[in-house]
Amino acid sequence: MHEPRLGEELTTGFTRVAWAALASFMFVVLVVFAVLSEIAVRRASEHSADVIESLLGLYADPAGTPTGVAPAMLADQLVGMGDPFVITRTTRADSGGGTVYYLSPTMPAKPLTGLSGTSAPAEARAIMLDALAERARWRFRVLHRRVESDMGDFDIYVVASRVPHVWGFVGLVGAAVVLLPLTALVVRRGAKRAVRGTLEPLDRVTIQASAIHPDDLSRRIDSPTGQREVTELADGINRMLDQVESAQRALKSFTADASHELRTPLTHIRARVQWCLAQDRGSEEIQDAFAAIGQEIDRTTKIVDELMLIARGENNQLDVECVSFDLTDVVKEVAEIAQAMASGRDVEVTTDADGPVRARGDADRTRQILLNLVSNAIRYTPEGVITLSARRKEHEVGAVVQDTGVGISEDDRARIFERFYRVDSSRSREFGGAGLGLTIAKVLAELQGGVIDVASELGKGSTFGVWLPEAIEPGDMVPAHLREP
Repeated sequence: MHEPRLGEELTTGFTRVAWAALASFMFVVLVVFAVLSEIAVRRASEHSADVIESLLGLYADPAGTPTGVAPAMLADQLVGMGDPFVITRTTRADSGGGTVYYLSPTMPAKPLTGLSGTSAPAEARAIMLDALAERARWRFRVLHRRVESDMGDFDIYVVASRVPHVWGFVGLVGAAVVLLPLTALVVRRGAKRAVRGTLEPLDRVTIQASAIHPDDLSRRIDSPTGQREVTELADGINRMLDQVESAQRALKSFTADASHELRTPLTHIRARVQWCLAQDRGSEEIQDAFAAIGQEIDRTTKIVDELMLIARGENNQLDVECVSFDLTDVVKEVAEIAQAMASGRDVEVTTDADGPVRARGDADRTRQILLNLVSNAIRYTPEGVITLSARRKEHEVGAVVQDTGVGISEDDRARIFERFYRVDSSRSREFGGAGLGLTIAKVLAELQGGVIDVASELGKGSTFGVWLPEAIEPGDMVPAHLREP
C-alpha cells in the first residue's frame, strides 16, 4: 500500500490553508472596499446637500424672462450631462397650488412644464425621482432633500457617481485573480522549503536508525537533533536500544551460562554411562555409578526448575498472594531451618525479631527468599554469626539477614543478582549452587511489590534485606506518614 510522505502531506496541507487564508482575506478586502465606497458616496451626497442647503439663503429671484423646462429633461441633465445637483423652487399661490421652478446658478429660473396647478410640487418630485431612478440604476446614488423657507419650498436633488469606485472594485478583483495563484505558488515553494528544513532532523534519525544492525546494537542516534520533539524521539529510541542491547547481552550470557551449567551434569552422566559400559563392572560399582547419575539428574532438574521459576516470574505468570502476614513468624521459622543447615559448622544463627511485624505479600514466597539468603550467608561464612531480624522502615517492613562472612567486593555487588553469577564459583559448586538463588530472590521480592538491597565489605560480612509493603490492620496505630490529612 502506497503511503504519502509526511513532507508532501504537510506541504499540501499548508498550501490549502494558505489558499483559504488568502482567498478569505481578499474576500474581506473586497467586501470592506464595497462598503466603504458606498459610505463614501453617501457621505459625499450628504455633504453636497448640506452645502447647497446652506447657500439657499443667498438665493434671489434673477431678472429676465424665464423659459420652461420639463422635469425629465432635468433628470437627463443631472445624470447624462454630469451636473452633480439640481435645485427646484416651489412658489405658493393663494389658491393653494404653486409653480415649480428649476434653479441654476448660471441662468434665470425656469418653470417646470407639464404640471397641473394644485399638485405641481408633488407631481414634480415624483417625476424627478422616477426619472432619476430609471436612469441612474446602480451607477449613481440619488439623494433628495426638501427644504421649507420664507422664499418658498426648495427640493434638492444630488446625484453621486459610483463608477470610480466600481472601477476600483474591478481593479481589486483583477488583482486578486492574478495575484492569488502567484502568491499560492510562492507560498507552496516556501512551505516545501520550510517543511524540508523542519523534517531534516527526522530524516537523519530515520537514516541513523536504519543503519543500526541487530548484530551491532552499540550504535546510537545523535542527540540533540536541533528540534525538541525529534530529540525526545531520538532519546526514546536510544533508551530502547539500551534496553535491547542489555537484554541481548543478558540473553547471550544466559545462553552461555545455561549451556555450561547443563553441559556439566550431562558430561558427568555420559562419563558414568561410558564407564559402566567399558567393561564388566560389579553390582556395587554400578550402583555407585547410578547414584552419581541420579545426583547429576537431580542437580540438572533443580537448575531447570529454577530457570522455569525465574522465567514465569519475569513474565508475571507466577502465582503470588497479596495478603497480610506476620513477618516475624517467617523470620523465626527460617532461623530454625538455618540452625539445622549450619550444624557441623562454626557458625551461630541468632534472631532479632520481637513483636509482630505485619507485611503485605506472600508468606511462602518470602520464606523462599529468606532461605536463599540464609543459604548464601552460611555458604560464605566459614565461621562467625548470622543474624535474622524483622525491621520497619518508613512505609515498608523488612527481613534482614546479616553475616560476618567473607563479604562481597563492589564489582561483584553490581552483578550478584544476575543468572548463574557466582562470587566464588568453586565454593558455590562445592555446595551445589548454580548461581540462581539471588536471582530468584530478587524476582520473588519484586512480584510482591518489594525490593532487595545489599550492603557488604570484604572481610567483614554482608547484609541482605528484603523489604515489603507494610500491612495496616484494623485497630493498628497508623504511622504518621500514612495518615489521612
